[in-house]
Amino acid sequence: MTRSVRTFCRICEVHCGLVVDVEGTPGVGGGERVVKVRPDREHPVSRGYCCVKGLGLGALHHDEDRLETPLKRVDGELVPISWEQATREIGARVRALVDEHGPRAVGMYQGNPTFFSLAGTLMSAGYVEALGSPNVFASHSIDVNTKFHVSTEMYGLSLVQPVPDLAHVEMFVCLGSNPLVSQMSVVQVADAAGVLRAVEKRGGRVVVVDPRRTETVRRVGEHVAIRPGTDAYLLAAMLHVVTREVGVDLGPARAVARGVDAFVAAGAPWTPERAEAVTGVPAATVRELATAYAAADGAALYCSTGVNMGPFGSICAWLVQGLNLLTGNLDRRGGLLVPRGAFDTLRLADLAGLGRFDEHRTTDGRWHRVAGAFPVAALADEITTEHPDRIRALFVTSGNPVHSVPGGRLAAALERLDLVVSVDLYRNETAAHADYVLPATDMLERSDFPASHQSLQVVPHAQWTPPVVAPLGERRTEWRIFSDLALASGVRPWGTTPAHLLPRLNRLLARLPGSPQVGFEQLLAVLLRWGRRTTLGELRRRPEGVLLPPTEPGTFLGRRVATPDGLVDLAPADLVADLERLAAMEADLARPGVLRLVGRRDRRSHNSWMHNNPYIEQPDGNTALLHPLDAEERAIADGDEVEVRGEAGAVRLPTRLTTDVARGVVVVPHGWGHRASGASRARARAGVNVNEVVPGGAPHMEPVSGQAVMLAHVVEVVPVAALSPTSG
Repeated sequence: MTRSVRTFCRICEVHCGLVVDVEGTPGVGGGERVVKVRPDREHPVSRGYCCVKGLGLGALHHDEDRLETPLKRVDGELVPISWEQATREIGARVRALVDEHGPRAVGMYQGNPTFFSLAGTLMSAGYVEALGSPNVFASHSIDVNTKFHVSTEMYGLSLVQPVPDLAHVEMFVCLGSNPLVSQMSVVQVADAAGVLRAVEKRGGRVVVVDPRRTETVRRVGEHVAIRPGTDAYLLAAMLHVVTREVGVDLGPARAVARGVDAFVAAGAPWTPERAEAVTGVPAATVRELATAYAAADGAALYCSTGVNMGPFGSICAWLVQGLNLLTGNLDRRGGLLVPRGAFDTLRLADLAGLGRFDEHRTTDGRWHRVAGAFPVAALADEITTEHPDRIRALFVTSGNPVHSVPGGRLAAALERLDLVVSVDLYRNETAAHADYVLPATDMLERSDFPASHQSLQVVPHAQWTPPVVAPLGERRTEWRIFSDLALASGVRPWGTTPAHLLPRLNRLLARLPGSPQVGFEQLLAVLLRWGRRTTLGELRRRPEGVLLPPTEPGTFLGRRVATPDGLVDLAPADLVADLERLAAMEADLARPGVLRLVGRRDRRSHNSWMHNNPYIEQPDGNTALLHPLDAEERAIADGDEVEVRGEAGAVRLPTRLTTDVARGVVVVPHGWGHRASGASRARARAGVNVNEVVPGGAPHMEPVSGQAVMLAHVVEVVPVAALSPTSG
């Protein structure tokens, strides 16, 4: 029997609609086979658009290297055990550690795929919080903490991430993003590059600011080359022009925000001429860009990971949001809007106390939680500290922090733990340090609803998916894994997280005829009823999803801002104080003759977990991109193997020379280098982990948000042929 099931991808924010063709008998694990994954041409938003990664989900599901059974480390080797044994032993060890050392002995790291599973997000964080521990760490502190921190301060909630009204925008300025390859982070829009081409076709303007002439700008828009890590100086100069030269009317901003004068003062010292010396962007270009942006009938400034991960990510996010508001482009047609979704996630977060700052701090008191999680760059210190509340047990779900956290200290720190548990699809570099490795379901094996991305939708819509196929082997959903662990760990049955009550309630319900359960779908049904825009029943009947009413301008400012007084805070104290670093680092970032490291993505890979997929023809490892004149100065020829040396270490990889890269920049993709991975194809591929070059720890964390500074570090690039046999 062959059947076709509509679902959606959960690799990135776009959530492209898919149709999965399945052969076999439904409901029998191992009896079904995914024969094809294709774009859903009837999806109301993606309309047949999808990238190769989504089309490879069937191969991911059937990959013979996938984890199929729980594993326990015995005499240094991981051996299969039953779920009952794994759950019982892990629960007992957690209970003993909490009883002896207190609840903060347990920590949780949530990797990027966690946040594309509503049930996984709720129950994994809920598990450690039900134990009484605040020690949740998350991947967003590597690439987007700055945006979450700034939104919490300015708007009261980290979930407030205004999205560009791309259907009506007249001028779109895009900093540090490459939509053709990686779509757009913290924005849900299908075929972003195609949408931007449509902006130009109707007479609008697209400007891409990046140290590299990216794949996007080859297809659409104007390119403004900039030195790595200097976007804050460009934005400050734009603020200077808008307020000092154009003279934008500040009255409307004063009606909806406080701190307007302090925000305007932030741009006062930064003339375009001063900014040119550090950014490399000509003063005339800065002035024209700012003037055109202020004059446009609907404009949007947008920044992504190439800005977030630099030394001034929080200042950049603040300047972007403030400029959008000051010019009247926030909460207006053709500017930026704040969507509601199928249920108002902002109101729900406000009612539940989520997305705000809380009282929790790391043991040294230095770092706070952003969007409910501590910065992962501080995790090694929280393990190795001599503080009595140090972390002694760590759960890692859908993540690979040993590979993705810079500085190289985390692997050694994990060896000091009493318990490490990895919940994942594959044995990865982090699982090499685990005492237990538990097999999770992939996105075709679980039901889902993209609740965490509802407030990011350019085109509001709702879609629910059932499990497309039954789980293979003994794979289990994170919802069940952490529910069972909550029971085994003796979590108390009262509190505010799903892990408190639901596991015990479901254990009682299982004794009734039919073994009814309260799970993710029941919670979702209640939320959708509360939202009054659709129901779970309607979404079951319309598996391709339904369009929701479009986001209207004028529905956010003065109405849904979650600060105590309802006003946007344009001058948060820590951001104003951090402006001192702009002047302090100005001379260093303007230094000529040095190379600074930045990253890039490939359409065929995604962080560190796509390289084993047999469906996707991967490149042969990663390559360093270098400008020909920088290469000539270092006696490097195209194709040479080079050593890229940084403060933390060095890696060797081939180089490619291209004028698409600005002078003073070396570009290396992340996610590669799988020497310790248990996945055979990934391990056999060439490539190196560039994070071995990037320094980590507190000195290299952005001081406002705690995000790891991953970009703009000075590196040396040396041809390997010129090195002595003993060097390195």
